[in-house]
Amino acid sequence: MMKSKIRIITPSTPEEFEKLWRLNYLIFARELQMRPDTAAEMIVDKFHHKNIYRAAMDTATGAFTGMISAHHTPPYSAAAHFGEKIAEPPLEGKLAEIRLFALLPGYRSTTVAAQLAVPLLQELDSRGVSEVIISGISNMRSFYEHLGFCVAGTPVEEGSTLLYPMRGRLPLILERCRKALERYGQ
Repeated sequence: MMKSKIRIITPSTPEEFEKLWRLNYLIFARELQMRPDTAAEMIVDKFHHKNIYRAAMDTATGAFTGMISAHHTPPYSAAAHFGEKIAEPPLEGKLAEIRLFALLPGYRSTTVAAQLAVPLLQELDSRGVSEVIISGISNMRSFYEHLGFCVAGTPVEEGSTLLYPMRGRLPLILERCRKALERYGQ
């Protein structure tokens, strides 16, 4: 990856969403083979209507290099993968699901992940979310555990990818991300 300046945006225009759908396709259909190949080379998320998005944009090229989304309204895709137990509401606060956390390969060992995730986590916190669920990709399991997520059931295969049901308390995740919050928070 060449040095470039990344700007985190909340996609809002048809052109920005098209870039998001193309990135979604590149990662989840081509790389991870979790979704079928499409002639349009785009995947629109089934929860688009209720997702909160952030995208990492290379300011030199305008290309999207990463994305993350979340929502806090049932149904949750994790429940379809792992059963309804993963989506049980917390005793206090709301439950949210983080979805489509993806970076192009050249940006994975950079600060872009933190730049995407931190503002989204803060927004979820401001909306009263107390717990977060994810479908954690197996090779990222230890990273998610480091952030405060715990495996919450038996993993399943989707395409050629092994996914773990994971759940975490948002206050713990925010505490473990404290340094990133100080640097990238809003």
